[in-house]
This record gives sequence, C-alpha cells and structure tokens, in this order.
Amino acid sequence: MYAFQNSKPVATPFSHLYAGSDLPIKLDEGTYLLLSPYYEQWNLDSASTENIYPTVRSIAFPVGLIMPLNSKWTLTVIPIVHWNGEELFAENTFQYGGAALVGYERKPLQKFRLGVYANAEFFGLFIVPLLGADWRIDKKNYVFGVLPGRFTYEHQWSQKFFGGVTFRAPTSSYRLSNGQYIRLDDNQLSVYVDYYPAKHLAITLEPGFGILRKVRTGLNGRDYLTDQKWGDGPFIKLSAAYRIRL
Repeated sequence: MYAFQNSKPVATPFSHLYAGSDLPIKLDEGTYLLLSPYYEQWNLDSASTENIYPTVRSIAFPVGLIMPLNSKWTLTVIPIVHWNGEELFAENTFQYGGAALVGYERKPLQKFRLGVYANAEFFGLFIVPLLGADWRIDKKNYVFGVLPGRFTYEHQWSQKFFGGVTFRAPTSSYRLSNGQYIRLDDNQLSVYVDYYPAKHLAITLEPGFGILRKVRTGLNGRDYLTDQKWGDGPFIKLSAAYRIRL
C-alpha cells in the first residue's frame, strides 16, 4: 500500500507492507482452531522537514478458537501476542491482547457477531467494542467483517471478477529505539477489484482515501510529546492472496 502526499492539508506519504494468513484447522464438528500469524511494516516519509519518523514493524501470532454453544450461537476467543517496534524483539516491544466474540446465526446465510477487543498498547490499555456480520444477501452480493477493524461489501460480476467497498480503521503503537513510542491512527475507505487468474489465486487493486489520520509520540501513557494530524489523502493498494471461497 502506498499513500500519496496531499496539498490541502499536507498529508504524510507512507507505505505499508502486510503479509499474513488465516489457517483454519477443524477440531470437531463446528469447532475450529484458527492460526493467523502476520508481519507488517510502516514506512512514513515526512511531508515536511520538521518531522521524520523511522520505519516500524510488527510480528503477531493470533490464535483463535471457534466453538459452537448451541445450534444458533457460537463463541470465538482470540488471544494475541506481538512485538511492535523500530527493531523487532528489542526491549519493551512486546504487547499482548485479544478479542472475544459471540456469534448468532439468524438464518443459514445470515450471521451477526458482538464482542470486545483489548490490547496493552504502549499508550495504555486499548479497549473497543466489536460489531460484525457475515451475510450472504444473494448469489451476487455479500457483506462481511467486524467493525471497527474492517467491513466489506462485495459484488460478484463473473467467475473471475469481484469488487466492492471496504472500510478499515487501524490503530497501533510501536516502540522506537530512543525509548519513545509512536501511535498511528488511520481510517481508510476504498473500492476494490478482485481478479482470479486461477481458481484460488486472487489479485486485488484497491484505491482509496484516508481520513482523520493522526500520528502521536510519547513515553508512557497518553501524555503525548507530539500530537499531529497525519493528513487526509489518497492511497493505492495492490495485493495477492491464495484464497478458498466457501
């Protein structure tokens, strides 16, 4: 992903690299172990000479357990450990957290989720409520995701082309080599096109716009040393995935 500089107001251009997987392992009927390791990297290039931020990285190991409670309800528990910093596995880069969600199947193709996410960020305990859906409206239209993390509307044009609209709201903090931390907040709204050159290979082109961005630095807690607008602006994202559609 690459975000462009924007003149009104000036936005900080940056690149974001992400590599990860979601690997479900069936343990029993309706019970799954979900392994979702990932690596990501943010490279912020200052739009002015006043603020220069280093490249920061994260490696995380979420492990989820999805269990049926009865014919209509499910419980999902996802503990997460990760290392966030300018240097991975350096001192004071460890974070832990997790999410818990209760799912309700209103109809066979209409499911809703409610839960909470908590993480020990470097700026303090970060807790947000979660609201999600997994709803196959018809053969061509589908909505899925969990807010505020990600929510997507998808339309199928053909066997090879899919497209839609996606919203994401990433929030994370990273330990810097000087002992401070940097907090990044973004809100991304985008359109996308998926192309399947082969049955399970998806190539995605995704242009979008980031709004209400903020970048902050601090030592401990929410007493920030700097608190600045990151700057709203456009971005372009290109990705590839091995995907099994159900």
